[in-house]
Amino acid sequence: MHAALECFLVALRLGLTSFGGPVAHVSYFREEYVARRGWVSESRFGELMSLTQFIPGPGSSQLGAAIGYERAGLLGGIAAWVGFTLPSAIVLILVALGMGDLSGDTASGAVRGLKLVALAVVAGAWLGMRSSLAPDLRRLSIALLVFVALWIFTAPWVTVVMIALSGLIGVFTLSAGEKIQKEKTSGRGLYGWLALLVFFILLFISIGNTGPLAGIYRAGSLVFGGGHVVLPLLQESMVPEYMDKQVFLGGYGATQGVPGPVFTFAAFLGVKAEIFSNPWLGAGAALIAVFLPGMLLLAGTMKIWGRLRGKRWAQRAVNGANAGVVGVLGIALFNMARDGTVAGWTDAFGVAILFLILRKKLIPVWALVIIAAAGGALLA
Repeated sequence: MHAALECFLVALRLGLTSFGGPVAHVSYFREEYVARRGWVSESRFGELMSLTQFIPGPGSSQLGAAIGYERAGLLGGIAAWVGFTLPSAIVLILVALGMGDLSGDTASGAVRGLKLVALAVVAGAWLGMRSSLAPDLRRLSIALLVFVALWIFTAPWVTVVMIALSGLIGVFTLSAGEKIQKEKTSGRGLYGWLALLVFFILLFISIGNTGPLAGIYRAGSLVFGGGHVVLPLLQESMVPEYMDKQVFLGGYGATQGVPGPVFTFAAFLGVKAEIFSNPWLGAGAALIAVFLPGMLLLAGTMKIWGRLRGKRWAQRAVNGANAGVVGVLGIALFNMARDGTVAGWTDAFGVAILFLILRKKLIPVWALVIIAAAGGALLA
């Protein structure tokens, strides 16, 4: 099988089954790409996660595209993004056209089951990443520092600051570990700088432009901290000029009931804003507008990092940043557990059972997602 096609098919399955938001997506990716397929090492996974946390845009989609790029080059990165994005985008287009309904007790029960399995997946990912990325006292201390800081300060930009601080601490306190060869970037270096140039040109053009695509592009350019943070920026651009606030919030509510990245909410907006007077063209243009900034930034920063990662100080910084990622995932797990996902002892018992099933690898993650959704729907 061609490597790019393999990237697409694996990402498509993840796009169909990855519920729970960006943090859960990272955990699904780790299970699939690191534990099951071995496409990237645990260390490289943490490195890419640090990078995608540090730049604006849809972190989980950027991470999936970066892994696809590692596997099969540019085509692999595009294939991984398309596969992961396609399922939720199609569902939201159908919802916008009035062909889907995600309300009702059955759907709510299914979503509850999916939240529980997502929590179990994140817990398993945290344990695995802690043992490999923060195995000693120094790195565990960095992870704890990040956890406490993000517990106290909840602004999205704090995550970026703490990852940068973790890397800085790593430069002065950690060892570099095994020598990593600098990536050969002569061929794609020009494309990386070109990607950054295009990003800033489009951002400059979008500033002051009141069109829907310009507003969507700006939102995708300025968002740190995951898909949910994009909501106020998109609302500012779309309401009330292009749609009623209730329509906007209804579409955002539907987004919570589908798998894949939250940024596919743009597909719904593209239909309702009647971009190009065609729902499918409008949805496609809106999706490109919201995802393009993050992907351009990823292309540019991967190029820069490819030149730096062979240096010993950069490797120490990576070890520190990877430890910081353990803290980021830890606070995300803590927040998931306390935000109503676990409503009582029954839910806690369910998460424990799902966690044990995943740890023992009794059932594949994608099958467990389906079982949890069906169980939640039946019990609703």
